[in-house]
Amino acid sequence: MQDSGKIRIAIKYCGGCNPAYDRVEAVAGMLARLADVVAVVPLDDERADVLVAVEGCRTACADLSGFKGKKIVVLSSAADVERFVPENGGQYSRE
Repeated sequence: MQDSGKIRIAIKYCGGCNPAYDRVEAVAGMLARLADVVAVVPLDDERADVLVAVEGCRTACADLSGFKGKKIVVLSSAADVERFVPENGGQYSRE
């Protein structure tokens, strides 16, 4: 965690080939809701506490192989994004 006590999250979006919801809008709402507890860091930041993979559909086919060993939370619907709580690692984890 950062010195500020915020959880550092890196965000990876899928390619958006078949999105069932507006991923960017959903994540903007999530970040606004969690502004007091999360800080967004670049994908290549080794200090990231969790990688949030934002997938546009339930297929969730974005390549996450480059992030082996990282805590990964996969969000593949607007409801997933709304329910994401970084303190418990989210409900849609995939190692």
